[in-house]
Amino acid sequence: MVYKDIFLLTSQNFLLFLQPDHIPRRRCVLTTGHFSSCITHDDCWCEAKRYWLLLAIATVILFTEVVGGVLSHSLALLADAGHVLADTGATVVAIIVAYKVKKSPHVESKTRKIGGYINAIFLGVIGIWIFIEAIERFFNPHPIVSMTMIVVAILGTIGNYIQHAIMESANAEHVTHESMKLHILSDLLQSIGVVLGGVIIWATGWDPLDPIISVVIAILMARWSWSLLLKLRSGKYDNGSHCHHHH
Repeated sequence: MVYKDIFLLTSQNFLLFLQPDHIPRRRCVLTTGHFSSCITHDDCWCEAKRYWLLLAIATVILFTEVVGGVLSHSLALLADAGHVLADTGATVVAIIVAYKVKKSPHVESKTRKIGGYINAIFLGVIGIWIFIEAIERFFNPHPIVSMTMIVVAILGTIGNYIQHAIMESANAEHVTHESMKLHILSDLLQSIGVVLGGVIIWATGWDPLDPIISVVIAILMARWSWSLLLKLRSGKYDNGSHCHHHH
């Protein structure tokens, strides 16, 4: 029942956040990392609310890029969608961790570390899938509808930038926050790469660039995943959360 009540409370705040007459609320979370309804540390659910916002944006990006990837025949765009899928899973894990930490602060370090491992594995598994698909595409190329690829990738980049701004607004130093920042920053850079790739394909007609971009994306995802795993194993995040409550 507790988690159900938390979910309903968070959902209601998220819907209020989206309404046009709540622009100050949106400005508050983007500049301080806290919602305007948050007064003290004890009643602060801003971390969970922030992740719910990320999840909503990621869902829209995922749907847009899957449809765009199918219509444009772009594996790079589908790879970007795959990365967003990993982000979505990671965000769900982050939401669960945020609630668990709030209700049971004595196990914060252990809870955040487990969530960090899950997020790193998400990133690595999707990277491996993208790499396999890219190699297959080299031997079975498809013509790319570059303009569709460009437009959809630009929309994805805008969504990723908004997510990045939300995460950068929060002054937190724990593995949940750092792993989510890593997911989103890597996705933002990836989206920019897909946009540039789409422009080059449109200008030159050289479709093999699409799987090449996908291979680069896969390698970067694997590298970021491995880097996070090494940090977790080294004990860098063993001390739990270091965050500041301010407006």
